Amino acid sequence: MTYSILLRDAETGDLGVAVQSHFFAVGRFVPWAAAGIGVAVTQSVVEPAYGRDGLQLLDDGVSPGEALAALRDRDPGHETRQVAIMDATGQVAAFTGAKCIPCAGHVAEQGVSVQANLVESEQVWLAMSEAARQPGSLARRLLLALRAAEAAGGDIRGRQSAALLVVRGTASGRMTDDMIVDLRVDDAPDPLAELERLLVHHEAFGGFLALLETEGLFAGPFTAAPEVVEAAVSALTRAERALGRENVEPTVWRGLLHARAGDDEQAREAFAAAGSVEPRTPEFVRRLGAAGMWPDDPNALAALLGPIT
Repeated sequence: MTYSILLRDAETGDLGVAVQSHFFAVGRFVPWAAAGIGVAVTQSVVEPAYGRDGLQLLDDGVSPGEALAALRDRDPGHETRQVAIMDATGQVAAFTGAKCIPCAGHVAEQGVSVQANLVESEQVWLAMSEAARQPGSLARRLLLALRAAEAAGGDIRGRQSAALLVVRGTASGRMTDDMIVDLRVDDAPDPLAELERLLVHHEAFGGFLALLETEGLFAGPFTAAPEVVEAAVSALTRAERALGRENVEPTVWRGLLHARAGDDEQAREAFAAAGSVEPRTPEFVRRLGAAGMWPDDPNALAALLGPIT
């Protein structure tokens, strides 16, 4: 009742997993991922232990094949399961139980595993395997594979939910770095369209935490080099275009960045644009300033925001 893909990016070493199903909140049970360890899926008749314990076994140094064999041995219902486990090197093991509802099957190779059950035909998982070889970011390739599966017939019951995870192949211990993408659509008429919309938002805000943590850019005295400021403004401008006029957050941050850089005219323009959509923008900016993001005279910032509201 589900189709999914595990994929490793050969260039970056990052690991991804994506899934779609006619089942509520498929992302709650099917996909599993841990930075520096691996990714897994457990589907058909779901048994979360394959994901949870499978990743733990990988972390203990067990190979995917050995992990899957051990988990099957302890599971009397394993013939109803469909499971795939991939480690951080791209080594993979997959299993489709004899009692999985057809059409059901998988293709597992170094760096990629596609699996499906209760789908239109075997073309569903074959289409995923082919689409995964296309160029693009890991997240985009995962989404492309899901779209290819849907175009090939998908789940014979229809569609309802989807999820997409991408983690680092080498863990840093920082969740903001190690969990690259974490998106879920729990219930939607077209979950892949909604997943793509969320991915666009993720891509728009993808580097936002890094901007906040960049020394001298938003926190404390303004000491960022011109090229750093230019790159940050470009990133925020791209986010504005991607998210549309109704989401003013990147516009507010761009205005604050212009203000800190002494570009008063651009700051006024950004604050005014945001304020025309969200009237509380001036108060938002004042609070950012009070939190240390405007270490200079508060009156100077107030002047850029326009009349007190």
